Amino acid sequence: MEIKLQNLDDDRVLQVGGPRVEVVLDDAGQANVTITLSIDDGTHFHFPGDPWPQSTLLPPGDYQCLVQVSAFDLGTFGRSFRSSVSIAGTTVATARGSLKQGQDVDQDFQLFVLRVS
Repeated sequence: MEIKLQNLDDDRVLQVGGPRVEVVLDDAGQANVTITLSIDDGTHFHFPGDPWPQSTLLPPGDYQCLVQVSAFDLGTFGRSFRSSVSIAGTTVATARGSLKQGQDVDQDFQLFVLRVS
């Protein structure tokens, strides 16, 4: 698995207007998937979880963010994953693929900066 960051500037920064910042975590694959978005102010979003979209209030500033995606096969569903993380309507991270034969779990994480104005 590889999480691909997108729609960021060259310094891995996503600029959004605040103070309310909307987040959507989603997966349309068949594997069991967990997605976590952690913001350095202590805010955490988890998929699966509450209905999407969710939001948080952030004062202007720069926030380190960690996105982590894990896909696993418990023998119940399929092996594909199509995960995405969107912030303020912009897709910032995606992970697409399938668990390889003989591989029951795969995961990756990426860091980026969320700049709230």
